[in-house]
Amino acid sequence: MNFQRAVQRLKERGLKVTPQRLEILRAVMRAGRPVTAREVTDAVRARHPRVSLDTVYRNLTLLTHCGLISPVNLQGRDGTRFEYQGDDRHHHHFVCVACGQSFCVEWCPTATLHAVPTQDPGFRVVGHAFEVYGYCSRCQPAG
Repeated sequence: MNFQRAVQRLKERGLKVTPQRLEILRAVMRAGRPVTAREVTDAVRARHPRVSLDTVYRNLTLLTHCGLISPVNLQGRDGTRFEYQGDDRHHHHFVCVACGQSFCVEWCPTATLHAVPTQDPGFRVVGHAFEVYGYCSRCQPAG
């Protein structure tokens, strides 16, 4: 999905298309990798010097709910990183616990699960997250 289609998706959802919101979306799209909210803030401040980290976090959350970006959770490192998801290609990640690098998982393990909790058979799934944590080839501990 290109930038114009992403903007159209915001409009279709009745969301305001503010200059800061557009620049946040551009920053995540341009990164080409999962980025932290701080990295997005630094990129956005080049054009909007007064944008706050809180504004960036709020917009990243909103863009996540719109399905334009997805969070990648890093256990105990930089918290959450954000990745452009606008091509509607749902995917998950392998995450290195040493350096924070992430690699895409090209399949969704939960897509094959149709389990319903026995405690609540009426439970309706609306989303899920899946990350696999380990060490990348550069960070393998000796042993």
